[in-house]
Amino acid sequence: MFSMISALTMPLARVMTDPVRGAMTLPFEAARQQYSLAVKVGLQPNSMLAYRNHFKSLDQLEKATLGAFARQV
Repeated sequence: MFSMISALTMPLARVMTDPVRGAMTLPFEAARQQYSLAVKVGLQPNSMLAYRNHFKSLDQLEKATLGAFARQV
């Protein structure tokens, strides 16, 4: 339960530091958290390849949608 609470507060911390960027990236952060929780529960395969494919496509979508506001890793 603690990890779920901390996972939900992480995007909230980003929203509070930079409200515009945080609000724009919040749906993508939520998608990342949902995928991670789905793997923990067993709904998604615990595979490095599936993980890479999901996050790579999500990253491309975020960069195409948000441009300069996208997450910089």
